Amino acid sequence: MTDRSRSSSTDRRYPRAVPAPAPSPEEARALVESYLARRKANRTPAPAPLVRRVGRWVVPQRFRLQTRVAATTATAPRSRRTAEAIADDDPLRLHLGSGPARKDGWVNVDLVGDDVDLTWNILKPLPFNDGSVEAIFHEHVLEHLSFEDGYVLATESHRLLRPDGVLRIGVPDCGTPDVAWPDAPTGLLALHEFLAEPGHLTMYDAETLGLLLRAAGFAEVEQRAFGESRIEPAPDSEHRRVGSLYVEAVK
Repeated sequence: MTDRSRSSSTDRRYPRAVPAPAPSPEEARALVESYLARRKANRTPAPAPLVRRVGRWVVPQRFRLQTRVAATTATAPRSRRTAEAIADDDPLRLHLGSGPARKDGWVNVDLVGDDVDLTWNILKPLPFNDGSVEAIFHEHVLEHLSFEDGYVLATESHRLLRPDGVLRIGVPDCGTPDVAWPDAPTGLLALHEFLAEPGHLTMYDAETLGLLLRAAGFAEVEQRAFGESRIEPAPDSEHRRVGSLYVEAVK
C-alpha cells in the first residue's frame, strides 16, 4: 500500500470532526436540566468537616464563608432599602461577587465583609425588578460556584436584564489551561492546578459556558477577547488579562 492510499484510507475511517452547531436555548435547557438531575440522583453526602483544637476551637474556612452568608442574610431588610435607592441609577450596572475589586460606575455587590455598594448573597434573587438592569458583570466568580448554582445565577441574570442588556462573564480558561497556568508542563497538570486552587468547584471552556448561558435563556452568546466588549468601557481587570475566558450574552 502506498503512502497516498494509506492516508486516504485513514481519512475515510477517521473523518475530520465538524463542530456541532450551538444548541437553541430550549435544547440547552433540556441538556443542562437533564445533567443536573443525574448529578442529584447520583450525589453522595459530603463528609463532615474536620475541626481540630489548637488551644481553642478553630472555625474552618468553609464555616467562615457560612458566617458571612448568615450575616448577609441578617442584614437583608436594610439591603433591600439600599437597593430601592440604587434602582433609580441610570444606567444600572451590577458587578456581582465584586470582593475587594470595586469598579467605578457599577453597583458592587458581595457579602458582608467587603467594601461594596450593596450587601447581598448573589445566589438569592437580587432585589431589583425584572428587566431593570443594563449590564451585569462578574469575573473569576463562577468557578467558585457549583454548576447548579452557576445555572441559578445565569437564570437570575437573564431575569434582571432589560432587552438588549449584556451579561459579561470572565472565568479561568480551562479550554486552554496551559495559558492560565503556564508553569505546568502539560495541559492536564494545568487542570490539576486549577482544581487545587482554594474554592474552585467548576471548570469552564467556551462550549460549557455557552451551554450554561443558552440554558438560562440567552439566544445570543459569543466569546470575546480581553477588553473587547459591548459594554463601554470594558470592565475587565488588567491582572486577569492572561488565562481568562470572556463570554458575553445578550438578552
